[in-house]
Amino acid sequence: MKAISPQDIDAERAQISNVVSEGVIETFNSMFGQSITAGDLAPKPGTEKGSVYSSIKLHQADVDVEFCFRFDIGLLLQAAALIFTKEYLANNPVQNDIACEIANIVCSKVKAYLNEKGFDTEMGFPFIPEEEENPLLKNKDQVHMHFYYDDVQQSRGIGVVVNFFAADAVKSTH
Repeated sequence: MKAISPQDIDAERAQISNVVSEGVIETFNSMFGQSITAGDLAPKPGTEKGSVYSSIKLHQADVDVEFCFRFDIGLLLQAAALIFTKEYLANNPVQNDIACEIANIVCSKVKAYLNEKGFDTEMGFPFIPEEEENPLLKNKDQVHMHFYYDDVQQSRGIGVVVNFFAADAVKSTH
């Protein structure tokens, strides 16, 4: 078992990005019947409204690798419509649960990748970050993965934004 460091994450950034990209696309295309494609155009300013955020941390020793996801609520609701009835969706807000489940699926793939590389990472539970603690809102310039979808009005929009970074572990309730 190798100890993980922020430098290791930086060295593996391209491969981890590939694992995340494949995981997001596969999850939406296979499980939720939504066509998602990766791209490199940044979201337009102000598109944070109408978004659902989820985060999850991988941990080893004194290092956390945090993954932050931003989902367009329209995409999540389109995905939910394949699973739940309209009546259920009208009475039960499921978008947070779906956002956390997708983060869990994608980060499980990253954890498996890192463990295959000889690290021994543990994965926390996905959570909805408080606005003042949300790294995607505090550090907008760090976002580097964007995924597009065709919404119900047939326009192309940013459906998912993902970023990850490594830092010294902080005691947390998550």
